[in-house]
Order: sequence, then C-alpha cells, then structure tokens
Amino acid sequence: MAATEPGTAGLPSIRLRHCERDGREPGAMLFNVRAGGVPGTSQGVAGWLVALDRAGRCATIYKAEQAVQGVRLLANGNLLVSIMDGLILELTFAGAVARRWYATGRFKDRAPPEGGIPVDAQTFHHGVNLTADGNMLLLSMEVRELDRWPSSTTDDAAPRERARVVGDIIMEVRPDGTKVREFRLLDILDPYRITYGSRSHYWWRRGFPDTCDWCHANGTFHDTRDDSILVSLRTQDCMIKLDRRSGELKWILGSHHGWRDGWSSKLLTSAEPILWNFHQHDPSITPSGTVMCFDNGNHRAVPFAPPIPHSDNYSRAVEFAVDEQRGTVRQVWTYGDGAGERLFAGFQGGALRLPTTGNTFITYGGICSIDGQPVDEPDGAETRARLVEVTDDKRIVLDVEIGGREGDSRQLSVFRSTHIPFVPDLDWR
Repeated sequence: MAATEPGTAGLPSIRLRHCERDGREPGAMLFNVRAGGVPGTSQGVAGWLVALDRAGRCATIYKAEQAVQGVRLLANGNLLVSIMDGLILELTFAGAVARRWYATGRFKDRAPPEGGIPVDAQTFHHGVNLTADGNMLLLSMEVRELDRWPSSTTDDAAPRERARVVGDIIMEVRPDGTKVREFRLLDILDPYRITYGSRSHYWWRRGFPDTCDWCHANGTFHDTRDDSILVSLRTQDCMIKLDRRSGELKWILGSHHGWRDGWSSKLLTSAEPILWNFHQHDPSITPSGTVMCFDNGNHRAVPFAPPIPHSDNYSRAVEFAVDEQRGTVRQVWTYGDGAGERLFAGFQGGALRLPTTGNTFITYGGICSIDGQPVDEPDGAETRARLVEVTDDKRIVLDVEIGGREGDSRQLSVFRSTHIPFVPDLDWR
C-alpha cells in the first residue's frame, strides 16, 4: 500500500513510508484514527478503528460519527473500544456491536443507547483497560471547589483563588456494569500541586465550564505481579502505582518538583541524572517487568521554570527499571531523542513493547504545526500522526503516516495502538 486517498475503503488518509515485513512483530496492530483535534472540528466520519498487518496493509473495522479512542482485545476474541465521551462498545472484527456500556452522567438529558448497560459515572474518558480477571478499568471524573488554589502556572506571585478543579476517578467495573471499587485521585494526591497544563480548558469543551484540568489521567495498566494499577497523569507529569485493593499509593515516577510532605516520600529516586517524563501517555509493564510509556515531552519543565521552545522539543518512548524495595528508578532504553529520531507529538500517543521480537511500537499520536512550525496543542493546527516500529537497536522496520496529505484538510490523530497476536479476516488494502 503506497497510500490511501481519504475515504478509500472507508479509511482515512494513510501513507506507508517504510515496511520490513520480516523484521516486524507477527500478528496485527489495531489503532484508532480521530478526525478533528478538538470536539466539533470534524466533518463527516469522526472516528475509525483500523487494523494494520505485518505487510503494512490496512483495513477498516469500524467507523463512527463520534471519536473512537482506545481499543483492547477481549478474552472472547472481540474488541473493547472506548467512544468519546461516555460510551464503551464490545465489537466483533466485522464491526458489529455485541454490547454497550454508558456513563449515566452523559445521558441525563437524552435517551441512553438501546440495550446499553448503565454504569454510575459522570463520564468515561480516554481509554479502557482490563484486569486479569476480566473487569474493566475505566476513567471518570469529578469536580470539586477548592479554596486558595494557584491562579497561574507562569507567575509564582499570582494571588490564590477559589477554583473548580477536576479530579479523575479510577473505576473497576464488572461486565454487568456494577462497580468493584473506585479511587478518587483528589483524595490520593496533593490537590494543590500543579504543572504546566493543570489550568487547561480540556473539560470546558466537554461540558464542564470554568474548570481546571488538575491531573488528566489518560491511561491505566493492571500489574498482575503484585495486583496493582499503574496510572498515567498527564498534567501532573507523572505515573503512579496504586494497590488495586486498597488504593494505597505505592510510588510516584516523575519530576520531584513541588511534592509536599506526605507525597515526597513516595517519589522514586535515581542515583544518576534522569530525564523525567512530561505529559506522558500509555503506561505499561513490559514482558521483562520494566515500566514503559510515551513521553510526549510538553514543556520539559515545571512551574515556574521556562518551558523548552516547541521548535526544540521532541517526544520519545522511554523504558524505566523500578526497584520497589529500594524506591529507585533508572532509565534503561529510549527512542526519539537521538539524532534523526526526533518528532514532537504534543498530545495523545503510545509506546508498546512487543512480545515476540522485542520491538517497540510507537504512536506519535498528535503531531501539530501552524504555518510549518511545531506547536503542542491541536487548536487551529494541522494535525497528523506517525506510527513507528523499531527494533531493540533502534532500526526502523515500520513507518506509517496518518494524515498530513495535500488535499486532506482534516485534523487526524491517533490515541494509541494495540497488538493482537493474529491476523483477522478483513478486507485488507
């Protein structure tokens, strides 16, 4: 496949830049494509679920008028797919809907989906994940009003104010829609710690005006080794680990700036200088037990230090080895910060260590530019994505570009990618 024209076989604009079939992971990759960088900017189809085989061929599994987000493979061979905002679908590979779950808070003033399973939640956002025993890990949210909250991320002397602060909720939900447990991050982390982005208007666009996006959870992972949950918090510039049963905070992996007593003792330390993760996505535990994420790299600074210019910034896949007994961390592998590797994707993205080859599949989810200059948010920007598979020694065996073609004015982005160990029977192009 050299390229697909927009709409060809139901696909968005996709261009195969490079593919070495024999060097790639067996099976297929699944990923969403989202039209429109922010809600209300797309035209026609707003989301696709796409499969990519080892030879670089693509096929459409599902397309919708709503934005398609994360996808996971279920034990029964179907797919669990999150739809923005507040809807989860179980899909067959033929694109048929087997089950629906909906957040009751998103359907107060409209009819819920026919046959849908209600979940008591304000909304669902970002992706969905699974526990080893088949429950769903969902992300929801709440709004609290806090006094004397920081009114600026750029001026340390700015007066404090009363603020409407969004805190995320990690929910574990059975297939019948009942909750097993939930953990409210405003009760677990310091609600007054901020980073660049903690005052963003992300939730304004989703019906919660005058709110601050304090922590912005965007991904979870069930670590079966000790039955804990790994969570990525974009606007706290960190990943955290929680005990799945109690919600106890086990550790924090990220910059040490701004953590007060009560939380600073949970910070993982490093004997060597380390480049921390900033605005990261897609946390996971690799087959060897290390922690991996997609480090978007927004700002690469904490308030009130000056952010790095967009033109100098980059995103990367990064792997950390954590010693929980000693409370330490070290960086063991990275891709994206070397000469000739640099791309800056300021929003969305993923990094996944593949089980057979040990390759890493990297999703540069939202690469944004205005007049040819890189920016970190999609508002008013040309937006595209890149999917890159690299070997352990950083040789590129796949390079795919989503969007960015002349004549296709849509903003196209990809949230993350998922590997499946087989090639489904689809209409490959």
